[in-house]
Amino acid sequence: MTFDLVGVVCRQLDQCLGSCADPDMALNNLERFVAAARNPLALGALFERDPRALPTLVQILSTSQHLADLLVTDPESFDLLRMTQGRPYARQALVEELTSEVAALDHDRLILRALRRFKRRETLRISYGDIIREHSVRTVTAQISYLAEAILEAALATAWSNLRKQRGTPLGSDGRPARFVVLGMGKLGGGELNDSSDIDLIFLYDDEGQTDARRPLSNREFFDRLAREFIRLLTETTELGGTYRVDLRLRPDGERGPMVVSLQGALQYYDLRGRTWERQAYIKARPVAGDRQFGQEFLDQLQPWIYRRYLNRADITGIKALKRRIDKRTHDLGADQREVKTGHGGIRDIEFVIQFLQLLNGADLPELRTGNTLEAIAQLEQVGCLSNLERSLLEENYGFLRKVEHRLQIMFDLQTHLLPDDADEMRKLARRMGYTDSPQRSALAAFESDYRNATAENRRILDHLLHDAFRDDGSEAEAEVDLVLDPNPDEARIHEVLGRYPFRDVKSAYRNLMALAEEKIRFLSTRRCRHFLAAIAPRLLAAIAATPDPDSALVNLDKVSDSLGGKGVLWELFSFNPPSLQLYVRLCAYSSYLTGLLTSNPGMLDSLLDSLVLDRLPTRENLDRTLAELCRSAEDLDPILHSFKNDQQLCVGVRDLLAKEDITATTAALSDIAETCLRQVVLREQAKLVQKYGRPTTPDGRLAEVAILAMGKFGGQEMNYHSDLDPVFLHEADGHTQHEP
Repeated sequence: MTFDLVGVVCRQLDQCLGSCADPDMALNNLERFVAAARNPLALGALFERDPRALPTLVQILSTSQHLADLLVTDPESFDLLRMTQGRPYARQALVEELTSEVAALDHDRLILRALRRFKRRETLRISYGDIIREHSVRTVTAQISYLAEAILEAALATAWSNLRKQRGTPLGSDGRPARFVVLGMGKLGGGELNDSSDIDLIFLYDDEGQTDARRPLSNREFFDRLAREFIRLLTETTELGGTYRVDLRLRPDGERGPMVVSLQGALQYYDLRGRTWERQAYIKARPVAGDRQFGQEFLDQLQPWIYRRYLNRADITGIKALKRRIDKRTHDLGADQREVKTGHGGIRDIEFVIQFLQLLNGADLPELRTGNTLEAIAQLEQVGCLSNLERSLLEENYGFLRKVEHRLQIMFDLQTHLLPDDADEMRKLARRMGYTDSPQRSALAAFESDYRNATAENRRILDHLLHDAFRDDGSEAEAEVDLVLDPNPDEARIHEVLGRYPFRDVKSAYRNLMALAEEKIRFLSTRRCRHFLAAIAPRLLAAIAATPDPDSALVNLDKVSDSLGGKGVLWELFSFNPPSLQLYVRLCAYSSYLTGLLTSNPGMLDSLLDSLVLDRLPTRENLDRTLAELCRSAEDLDPILHSFKNDQQLCVGVRDLLAKEDITATTAALSDIAETCLRQVVLREQAKLVQKYGRPTTPDGRLAEVAILAMGKFGGQEMNYHSDLDPVFLHEADGHTQHEP
């Protein structure tokens, strides 16, 4: 490289090294790259001709040692990267390109090399799109998954061709060729693979039989040999390494089970012995190689098992127990806050809450049956199982954590999820994530703050929708939860569960209970409503049973809840605030006045929620200020006054019902509400009369004053909820009104 070109390179490095994550690493790798180049002079000319080439290369070399090693091994691949610009490719294009290349090779060593060379080249392309073009997490993970599927298809085609030449074609009992499929599980099945993921696979063939060779093999033995050869092609270490680590532990019976399973064997296993965690795993199952139509037929037959008619309390307990075991394992390793995947609020927390909601609602909502986490989040919000805020938080946090995961793994091509414990390495990670120093705070501080916030939000949502909603209160609570979640229980089951409670008419009680799970307003989510009603059902029924007339209390509960316009919000509140549930039941059971107030004034949900959490009676000053603000610029006072009176009397009534106040304080508060309303009416009407007739004056020209005397219970501040007002109006003296000049 000439001195002039060296000067160009030095000037460009001076401009770009300061913004990269690790300048020393970048320079060391650049030196290796230039030394390995076939023509360093041409490389220097490229840097001079294209001012973006060197900064792009430096960014890659400082982000990943693994990518740097790939470029040093094959410097010409940088030209290919610049041509393709990390452009995403379709799955089928990758499959066809690799399978045709491998099919033309006839030596095992060449095939192994072709598979590994293809992975290296495509990994560079995908990483270029991730690091330089800043492709979305959805695009990056889909491209990594497509790459894996292309390699799987090519390896399977090779293994199948070689084995069939040796041992013939496997035939089913009907004489037709037997079919074989590779099912992708986990992140591969969800189309959201990591940079350095294991791939979770299950092998399935459709029928017993034997091959058509002179010395036939049983189909089981043929496909077992096929699977072993297939795995060898993927995992055997060569000078270019392997392609993927393969995990087969999700197959029936795990490590104790056969490597390949027949269709009937798999269906029988899952029907008789399948567990909740396996149903959860099969949410992400997808055919990724072989006869994909056969694989889809198998998954279609499994749908009723995966997405049962409803998720019972035992299933929920199983999901929570699995999550606790994962949490404990991470805690025991001392990695709660550093583990991006299984740590507190990590990727697994998001996946768990999403898969729980899919199992809970997927039976009659097929649109929820997707293995892709981001697609599932969007669909769950569409059907009302997630709020809009929960969706946006989970999407954003999932993308953020997956990007962190990618930056950790692409560094050395290692399957790690641990944040560095060294402050300088954390700073480099923050820079690789795109954070920069500012006068307000460093890149590291900004990254750590965002990470803490994201993980805290994730755990809060998981706890809210799963752990806190369905508490571990013991087996006696399971029946009530199951009854609400079951869309069509038989009469015997209804009587078995509700018969424990003192309802006179169990059938009507069930009907009224399930009415609480239905939102009457179209845009509100019945799914979410039923979710949280099931969560509180044991405590709700126990509270209703403690009232003098449980049947009547449940009817009133239904009427009041319908009038409020958002039952799901109430059940959600009650799930983490049990005292408010007790109060609500007492209100519906004991106070016909307050329930009448709620049912005759639809939409008082906010007022009710305020009253449930109010810790003191309203003061007169607060009442005056609140009403004055409501009436400012209003033309018609009537609806404002009625609404204000109802809201405030509800607050007082709730405190009264709880016996939080003595009778003197309660009647005084009711009198203050009346006085506040009367004062606002007088002020408004007086202003109207003055504007029309002028101000009243005494004979000597002074402004005439007016006074209102409260009489009776009003005057003694002893009003009850139904009291009339007894006012006496006094004015100072006779005279005339006068308009101001």
